[in-house]
Amino acid sequence: MKTRGDCTEMKNTKMKIQIDEDIYTGSAVEIMEQLRQRVFDIGNFPDVETYLWYLHQNYERMSGFRCELPKDNLELQARAMFYSLAEIGALQLLEEEPNG
Repeated sequence: MKTRGDCTEMKNTKMKIQIDEDIYTGSAVEIMEQLRQRVFDIGNFPDVETYLWYLHQNYERMSGFRCELPKDNLELQARAMFYSLAEIGALQLLEEEPNG
């Protein structure tokens, strides 16, 4: 399984993740946007950055683990968040493939 430390090398790849029965494909930011669109009250999250912040805060609060996100790169931040969620079993990383 990939870990947060792998996110820099994998930044130009598409991801495929599974949450419950749903499968999402795309860049980490594209998948994060798909998840944001499914939120009950999307008005609380006007963009991917605020949704990612919300996930990050809840991850740390509920898991008790720290989650260091890379600075200044939304794609790497989203990818690191997905790796962290996979480490605690909240989702499955199915595959990654180079963009192209």
